[in-house]
Amino acid sequence: MRKPILSKPKWNELFHRRPSFYRKMIIFTLVASVIPVICLGIGSYLLASKAIKQEVSKSNVRILNNASLTINKTLELIENNVMQLALSSFFASNPQELKSNNYAGFYSNVFRNLSAYKNGNKEILDISLYTLDEHNLISASYGGVRLDNEADRQHYANLMESDRQLFWENGYTANGVTSPYGVTLYCKLPLNTNEPVGLLQVNIDNSMFQRLSSSYTNYEGERMFVLDERNTMVFYSAADRAVPEGLFEAAGLHSAGERFTFKWNDMEYLVTTKLSSHNKWNYIDMIPIAELNSSLNKISRFTVAIVAIVLLGGTVWVLLGTRRVYRPIEALVSQIRGNTPANLQSEAELDELSYVGSRWNELHSKASQLETQLNEQFPLLREIFALQLLEGQFVQYRGDYVQDMLRRYGIPGQQYGMAFIMAYDHLPDEGRFSDKDKDLIVFTMKNIASELLQERQAEGITINSLNDQVTVWVWTEHGQSETWESDVQSTVELIRSFISDYLRLPVTVGLGRTVDRVEELPESYQEAKLAVRSRIIDGGNRVIESKGMTNPLHYRYPIEVESHFTNSLQLGDLAEAERMLETFSHKVQTAIHNPELIQMSYDQLLTTLIRTAYLLSVSTEALFGAEGSDPYAEMRQCSTIPEFNAWFMKRLVSPIIASVQGKKQQENDLLIGKVTEFIEANYHLDISLDQCAQLCGISPQYLSRLFKRKMEISFIEYITKYRIEKAVLFLETTNLSVTDISEKVGYQPKNFIRVFKKHTGMPPGQYRERNR
Repeated sequence: MRKPILSKPKWNELFHRRPSFYRKMIIFTLVASVIPVICLGIGSYLLASKAIKQEVSKSNVRILNNASLTINKTLELIENNVMQLALSSFFASNPQELKSNNYAGFYSNVFRNLSAYKNGNKEILDISLYTLDEHNLISASYGGVRLDNEADRQHYANLMESDRQLFWENGYTANGVTSPYGVTLYCKLPLNTNEPVGLLQVNIDNSMFQRLSSSYTNYEGERMFVLDERNTMVFYSAADRAVPEGLFEAAGLHSAGERFTFKWNDMEYLVTTKLSSHNKWNYIDMIPIAELNSSLNKISRFTVAIVAIVLLGGTVWVLLGTRRVYRPIEALVSQIRGNTPANLQSEAELDELSYVGSRWNELHSKASQLETQLNEQFPLLREIFALQLLEGQFVQYRGDYVQDMLRRYGIPGQQYGMAFIMAYDHLPDEGRFSDKDKDLIVFTMKNIASELLQERQAEGITINSLNDQVTVWVWTEHGQSETWESDVQSTVELIRSFISDYLRLPVTVGLGRTVDRVEELPESYQEAKLAVRSRIIDGGNRVIESKGMTNPLHYRYPIEVESHFTNSLQLGDLAEAERMLETFSHKVQTAIHNPELIQMSYDQLLTTLIRTAYLLSVSTEALFGAEGSDPYAEMRQCSTIPEFNAWFMKRLVSPIIASVQGKKQQENDLLIGKVTEFIEANYHLDISLDQCAQLCGISPQYLSRLFKRKMEISFIEYITKYRIEKAVLFLETTNLSVTDISEKVGYQPKNFIRVFKKHTGMPPGQYRERNR
């Protein structure tokens, strides 16, 4: 007899045989896992696509910003280098005088300077000099040529008549080739004069833009254009300069920085614009949208694959895991139902409730401990909240939320308030404290301020700002006191003087203005920070009241003042050097909110003056002594701008000026000695001022002024005086006739008698009879 074949039960039958709790666990687990995975997949795709779009958008704007910033910095660097070239000793001199002294050498120096500039500025195409008197155009790349075309001469004449000294023009002309794509920088020579004699022109072609923008074009088919204020194309990045029809007009209809789509050649592009603040150029970048969406397509396929794999693995894991989790529950239920008497079930439940009760008591005890710790930490939390509010971290929060926080920490929501910051200026080398005691100093300042506020019945919070400073926020409720602001100011001065006397350290307090709304307290705090920093201008150890917030500064190092400063040192002009140092200090004071920037500016000025002293052969011993102290470390001991200026005058300006003036005095004495020796050896010949100036290698005008200053008589008067003295000697010691004597001293007889009588009061013959 055959045994019956047992058919395998279907999955549904096996599933429904299980208890309902087991089925609920599987269903709940599947739902709890599948739905979040699907939602997570969809959400991940949406978030990733949105993030990529935002990142691409930000990247496009950032790339365009970097491209414009790179171009602007390159043009600004070229402009600054042209200014330095124009302010150099060669181009700042009188070209007519240079050409009259050495014509060939003048043009040789021009070509050498232009070639050096071109070699140092690889971005430019060419640099050339146009001379107004001879209409010559000297190029660093193509040599010199004379402009005979009247149109070319008129073009340069119009440029020379312009009121602008240093300016850019679209397009360029180099070696007879004219192109509208590119820019030309023009600079009049000498700079800042109403009568220029020459014109520097720097040509930049489109290849410079293509080189600089190539690193910012990341997509296939991406194109970039640069327009000027007249919507005329200046540069283009593609190999060809084809401009999509209607692109510039569409860009003009959108504001700078706004993105829009543009269709060209059956392809959509994402267009981003950027208006440069340097030269008002409009940068336009267009990227094929298909290239931008390629990453999103990959993400969608990848997300679907990941979700499918996770769902499949999750389903298997749910079935296996649920069965494993249910086993102890099944065993417990089976044990309770099959083996536990009915009267013992309640006891088992009672034991479980007792366990839960004990756990609840433990949790309650733990909560009480945490509440106690919270109360102990309340003052610290209150200080943290106050500092965050002063720093503006609650500006974007709702007003009712901020008011709830104020009430939680016992601070009135409607108040007059202000902030002030206390800082000790420096630690003396030998004193009560060292660098290790900074935390102790701040702790002492905070405690003294808290006690004095309490003593003066002033409400407020003292806060350790964690930057070696103490911040204090004081307030009074509306309508409490009309003299509250003056009382606070006197309290602040009392706190400052007490801390300074107690610690024997200079203490500075920056005092912000009074505000009547809590929302304005961050402004008072920022003003207090600015006031503390401003002690670098006039010194600290006092209460500095805020003069209001200043607009954001675009600080630029005063390179033109530095150049004028070094020129005055090279000329030995002490008054002008003092004036330039004062001008430099006024320029850097615009960075009052950034003391580090002021320190860096003076560091750069020190480097420049040391280099100038080296070029002028001024020894370091004359500046910093034989021991060779570190000038940078010595300078950083200064804490205010007047101290900086006094140090520079003592250590650098005065020694350099003295050295230059001493060398000039020696050179001038040698020149005058050379001229007088020449006169004494050749007085019987026809001697001219030009002849002596050529002998000394200087201009006749300079020799005339120098001779007058050194000898206290003019050049002609000296020659005449010397000749008369020689004539008197001949009259007294020889029997030569007056005619012979006149020839020996370089005069015609008739002129000799007239000049002799003018200087001695009598004719030569009468003088001989009287004095022989």
